Amino acid sequence: MNENVPVKVWDLFVRFSHWTLVAAVATALATAEEIRWVHTRAGYLVSALVVLRIFWGFAGTRHARFSDFVYPPSEAFSYLKGLVSGRPKHYVGHNPAGGWMVLFLLSVLLGVTLTGMLTYGDKGFGPFAGSDIITTAHADDDRHESEEKGDQGHGRIRPEGPARGESPWQDIHETLVGILLFLVAVHVIGVLASSYVHRENLIKSMINGKKPARR
Repeated sequence: MNENVPVKVWDLFVRFSHWTLVAAVATALATAEEIRWVHTRAGYLVSALVVLRIFWGFAGTRHARFSDFVYPPSEAFSYLKGLVSGRPKHYVGHNPAGGWMVLFLLSVLLGVTLTGMLTYGDKGFGPFAGSDIITTAHADDDRHESEEKGDQGHGRIRPEGPARGESPWQDIHETLVGILLFLVAVHVIGVLASSYVHRENLIKSMINGKKPARR
């Protein structure tokens, strides 16, 4: 196979969902403190894109499927060692390290959006408003707070609905956002490093869907 002949790797949905997800996450981060209605809608879009991408990971085209790029951890470490030495094995689809990064990002994004919805539901809005999981979380939080005060669980219960104080899910949500930002930074560094070593533009590949067959 001629290594100079580009082959189609990423289908339209993979490319569209990738860049739409980038825009939605950036929008959610930029509007978290000031424009909450934009933040929540961006979060809903992120959750929908993640669910669709997971579905496409089983039903999509060859290189979009998890079976094409989820390798054993040992192969991912081997690829990273080759990347550091400047002679990593070339993969037409995601390399093993990139494949694991896809799984990490999708998992954390699911956690971010779920805890975001739970935080929003704690204020009396969204799909989790008034749900049992919200009530249980606050019951546990109130019991812990009461025990700390030494009143043996008979402390004053915080009000339900929008007037309630800070959600117990909010800290988890913010922690996961921090993890997400770290993963994104590692992902960008990995893309740039792989592009340099393999002499291919992976960012351009995610736009036109094509990569060199071999390097």
